[in-house]
Amino acid sequence: MDDAGTCAGIRSQLGVYLTGAIAPADRVVVVGHLTACDGCRAELAGLAGLPALLRRPPVQAAALDPPVDNTALVGRVARRRRRDWLLVAAAFVLVVAGGAGWALHLIGPPGPGPQAEATMLQTRTIGDVTVLTDDEGYTLYWFGLDSTTKSACQGSCARSWPPVTGPATWGAGVTGSIGAIVRPGGVLQATYDGHPLYTTTADTGPGQTKGNGVWSHGGEWHAVTVPGRAG
Repeated sequence: MDDAGTCAGIRSQLGVYLTGAIAPADRVVVVGHLTACDGCRAELAGLAGLPALLRRPPVQAAALDPPVDNTALVGRVARRRRRDWLLVAAAFVLVVAGGAGWALHLIGPPGPGPQAEATMLQTRTIGDVTVLTDDEGYTLYWFGLDSTTKSACQGSCARSWPPVTGPATWGAGVTGSIGAIVRPGGVLQATYDGHPLYTTTADTGPGQTKGNGVWSHGGEWHAVTVPGRAG
């Protein structure tokens, strides 16, 4: 297959790759191609921005949801419902936006193998501040050197401040817009109100904010607070 044919085949997979509903074997092929193809990386970056237009909490549905408690059963049900809504919203935007094969491919059945789950964003009150956390309760941070479309934290920085893998969805009490950027190599990183999200290895357990106000790797780090300002 020539270069144009290879890119066409890869682009037909970008929709399912973006939502995490791609077969493991196909994911390896896509990531390998993205590391070497600027055009396909640019295509993926454009697609990653589209779901953010719809990825806001559905107000009516949220009002109908029962209160979320801390049991494992309710947590699994809530995660499944929000993940399903996220995938439907992403598929709708891509189908409307596209007239090419990758848009139609997204609404087909996912490939075999385990499917990736969306990271569920949660809130937690620490002291007198409500911070954004991942689904394990670890505080999330944003980096002062980042832009809304690009992470400035690579290499050793990313080992100390692990990026939050996209896609992401809302937990109880979370407001604001959720999106994703494309990191080098084609990996998605979740964003909240335009900030790429990270945890930090300095936090050894849930409920800590040891990374807040820290100057590291050339810039200042901030805990993300609802609705997205620095704590």
